Amino acid sequence: MLTESRMDFKGVVFDFDNTLVDTKTTINEAYEKVFSEIAEKFNVDKAKLISEANRFQEEKMKELAQSKSSYNHADWIPLIAEGASIKLNEKEKEHYKQIFYSHVLNNQKFSDKTEGLLKELKREGKKLALLSERDSVEGLKAERINKVPFRGYFDVVVIAGETVPFTKSKDGIKPFVETAKLLGFGTNDIVMIGDRLDLDIQNAKESGMKTVLFTGYAKSQEKGKYEPDLVISDISEFGRLLRKK
Repeated sequence: MLTESRMDFKGVVFDFDNTLVDTKTTINEAYEKVFSEIAEKFNVDKAKLISEANRFQEEKMKELAQSKSSYNHADWIPLIAEGASIKLNEKEKEHYKQIFYSHVLNNQKFSDKTEGLLKELKREGKKLALLSERDSVEGLKAERINKVPFRGYFDVVVIAGETVPFTKSKDGIKPFVETAKLLGFGTNDIVMIGDRLDLDIQNAKESGMKTVLFTGYAKSQEKGKYEPDLVISDISEFGRLLRKK
């Protein structure tokens, strides 16, 4: 078990979205920004339109969770607008998509404890990797990762579908095994920290990694075959493993 010893792992692999950064909140803000502008332009009720956008997003994500399908939040903007009898032309669709992704890129949120944990892990001699899926816009995930101030703590950054081109997502053990190889360890020497029971916990477990489920930003709507070794709601809680005697 993870809690039995402070020396039972040599490397840590972090998920990015809703683990290191609070993507859920940023996306909701991006929707609010877009639909506030649409409401003003088309003279419709702003609160009602934003509420509908949030409802649509939640329903779509639940619907897609079981299929593990990728999705583009910005592609839902014209569909939500249509529900309010607003027909966006191609120029407007592109305009609102740019507003959406600009906000997502430039307004990433994260705990002020994140850098402290990463610094502590490095001080203890642990190697760190970041393993994430590509965003629906090519190159956006790498750009987002490079913008966070703690990027420099990671020895390895792997984006499934881009830096690991043979897989389109984190579904399956291959990205986890390849990330372990890049760190120079076997998977049994590594802990995976992520927010999803399927893509993070299940696949990491099947690859041989120990696992930590992070629930601080989003509750996993997906199901997995395995229970995580540890559940934390504050990213700094993981530091307890380093300090156990």
